Amino acid sequence: MAVKMMELLTGELAALRYQPTAKRVRAFLAGEPVADTTAARLVWEPRRVVAIYAVPINALTAQLLPAGAESGDDVDTGYRLPDISERPVLDPSVPFAVHTCPGTVYDVIAGEDTAGRAAFRPDDSDLNDYVILDFAAFEWREEDEPIVSHPHDPFSRIDVRRSRRHVRIEHEGMLLAESKRPMLLFETLLPVRYYLPREDVVVRLEPSDKVSYCAYKGRASYFSVVDGPRDIAWTYHDPLHDAEQVRDWICFFDERLDVAVDGEYVARSVTPWS
Repeated sequence: MAVKMMELLTGELAALRYQPTAKRVRAFLAGEPVADTTAARLVWEPRRVVAIYAVPINALTAQLLPAGAESGDDVDTGYRLPDISERPVLDPSVPFAVHTCPGTVYDVIAGEDTAGRAAFRPDDSDLNDYVILDFAAFEWREEDEPIVSHPHDPFSRIDVRRSRRHVRIEHEGMLLAESKRPMLLFETLLPVRYYLPREDVVVRLEPSDKVSYCAYKGRASYFSVVDGPRDIAWTYHDPLHDAEQVRDWICFFDERLDVAVDGEYVARSVTPWS
């Protein structure tokens, strides 16, 4: 019997998972080195959908100071995503301090700076000699390139494709945008995103203060509809190379809006941004 790939990718969400990487990985705290290794591992704590780096303890140049022990076996925070898991899953908006397996929490001291509770050593035989570092607490390099948001997942990717599909986006019966020349962005485990030329947006958008970061696309700037929904659309003014094709194009949160593709309304996706 054939197996759906989604089931393979998500079937072990309840487990502590890891994957070695051949990249040279370095972490810094306020310019001070914290770790430098070619033996890092990507680690997904139970119910986490995004991996972060664990480094060998002997690759640390910073000091670890025990901050206590935590076990998150009964943690029920997160978002319920029916397509992935019956239990709430933890996306990057759930802070590093929420741990879902037993282990020891550490402060990280580099030079005169301290990152509180920014390291976690799981109680697991396969990760005995490793410590997981809070991605948000440090500056990171893979080889000589800085990375943002989180490490790339070797089992995920994005594809951008030109399309002639007729995309219509509405809010409570009001037309927001309509295009027959969208760019469709496909990303593993996420709904398809429809990026539209600015001239195909028919309502006034005003920039908001909200920004977010994607490891694959870069820094997103958000827009609100004048006299309408807030922070409902975004764009990438200076995207990373994977998203160069959608530079300055507009994408709407279709989780919160009515979207018709080729005349058929599509069901609203359920994501952490619903």
